[in-house]
Amino acid sequence: PTLENAFMTWTGKSLDDALIDFVMPRIPEPAILRRSVSILQHCVTHLVPDLEGGEQLKSLARTLMQDEIERHRELLGRLQGGVET
Repeated sequence: PTLENAFMTWTGKSLDDALIDFVMPRIPEPAILRRSVSILQHCVTHLVPDLEGGEQLKSLARTLMQDEIERHRELLGRLQGGVET
């Protein structure tokens, strides 16, 4: 069996389908992503400054949330513009 056959047996998807799902997930309602961006921004602005644990923890939390915000924005852009190949 090839790697693709094994993958298809294990997941029920081809490698191509899995890659498409990874690059362009099926999201029935993109408004969910827009809302999650505003929630994450609220957390960065209002919750992270009050975290206990010192500046290193606050910096880590801020960075993780800002990275997630950027990922959501990129995904929204791809959903609105389609996938470039």
